[in-house]
Amino acid sequence: MTEPVQICRGFTDEQWRGLRKGLDDNDESAWSCAIEIFERRISERFLSCIDVLMNADSKLDVTVASGTPADCSTLPHDAGRPVVVPGFAILALCCLLAETLQSFRASPAQAPNQTGPCTFPAGRCIKPTTTDQFMTFLSRPAFNDAFKDGKVAKQFVQGVRNGILHEAETRRWVIWRDEPAGHIVEQLSPKRYAVNRGEFFRALKREFEDYVKELGDPANAQLRARFLKKMDDVTKQC
Repeated sequence: MTEPVQICRGFTDEQWRGLRKGLDDNDESAWSCAIEIFERRISERFLSCIDVLMNADSKLDVTVASGTPADCSTLPHDAGRPVVVPGFAILALCCLLAETLQSFRASPAQAPNQTGPCTFPAGRCIKPTTTDQFMTFLSRPAFNDAFKDGKVAKQFVQGVRNGILHEAETRRWVIWRDEPAGHIVEQLSPKRYAVNRGEFFRALKREFEDYVKELGDPANAQLRARFLKKMDDVTKQC
């Protein structure tokens, strides 16, 4: 017999299958439990981890002047102490969380039924990509139009999300701790951008909180149906 797997601390896939009948019957006490399970899962796997990384930041920035000799003379003497530079790790987790929340909000779009020759780019005749889905998420209200320009949104997906997750690097993007002040994105040059990791994370948390609030409303039947589909997928893959 397969051992039950915890989908959040203290709640197993086996328990989820037991809870499922109450959810199908629109039992609000069951829904309250299901939403708490989801909140705990997201908090334990993403939000709390990012908070820890934020707090662990050594903030031991080093300035190296232009024209400095190409040797190791500028490397700081850290006396053996561990130095934590968590920008990449924070943005990687943020991107994973963004994709998770988008997958709970909407199923992946399907390619349209195509008759005749493909008219791309005038018309789409291929299945939408994960880039399309991520860009859709960046248009959510919590981001306050930071990615209203589709070009900036696409550059973020390619330069930050794809760069970090696929090659452990950013492409034409820099990750700043708390700049630009009060903004998520700043364009530094025609092809270069900066992302304020703190503001990006705060927007993600607002989006998560908004989703949970919407999920708690029984009137949002379609959102709840998608939630059940995703949670069922989670338990099947355990």
